[in-house]
Amino acid sequence: MKNAKQKLEKALRTAQYKSKFLTPTTFLARNGKTVYISKEFHQKLSQLVFMLGGGKLTLADYLHNLLQHHFDDFGAEMREVYNNSEKLNF
Repeated sequence: MKNAKQKLEKALRTAQYKSKFLTPTTFLARNGKTVYISKEFHQKLSQLVFMLGGGKLTLADYLHNLLQHHFDDFGAEMREVYNNSEKLNF
């Protein structure tokens, strides 16, 4: 019984991952900015997007989804850290 529940939870998490991160966006990379990432991450992410995106997903889409999720999940904490930091006065 427990094993079946674990399999169901894993399948649900996988479905959530796919719907959250492996979904095309309306973002166009040419309208954004260049960001440098390590060669290792680029290679891994490019392979992931190619294999799992089915030709409908770009690396820019994946990164946009990833960052959107991060800001949604940690936006309040990011604001708190920013508000408690020493800001330069010019």
